[in-house]
Amino acid sequence: MAAEQHRWSETAAMIALWYATSIVATNTSKSLEMDAAVLTLSQLLIASGCSFLLLRILKLKPYRPMNSREELQTTSLLAFAFMLGFVTLNAALRHMHVSLVMTLRATEPLFTLALSTIVFGNDDALRRLISLIPVVCGASMSALGSADATVAGAVACAASNACFAARGVLTKLIRARHAADNYSLF
Repeated sequence: MAAEQHRWSETAAMIALWYATSIVATNTSKSLEMDAAVLTLSQLLIASGCSFLLLRILKLKPYRPMNSREELQTTSLLAFAFMLGFVTLNAALRHMHVSLVMTLRATEPLFTLALSTIVFGNDDALRRLISLIPVVCGASMSALGSADATVAGAVACAASNACFAARGVLTKLIRARHAADNYSLF
């Protein structure tokens, strides 16, 4: 019981930390006058430093090294999709209002459904697509009514959604093939 309570506390702390850093990252992307790629590099360097501190210095979680060339290649592709997702998200945030970008980000499950259907095959893709229609329609209608909408911002947001969908699919592949834990994978 104590171990389970500790796991829940650790999970709650990580979610709170993720949420707080997400707010900081979103607000800095809008307020700092930095290029999207430079801002993303700064954000990822800070995240990497924090991960190094947690995994290697404080040893809060055991680090699991990669065991094969295929795992390294897939993880490198995952890292590229993750990085490109944040570059395009930061670009979208520079072009449009934060609330509009986050509304358009709500359409990411559509991108994930399409990509996962291509990669994994999906017998119930139509049923899942139908369940996503209200979300996608609502986000689209909300975005279309905004005076802040720009073509460059919408394209950057769509590219971000595609990259984050790729991140989700690649993460699932790595977990299935190589049993990587969340900390080592990050």
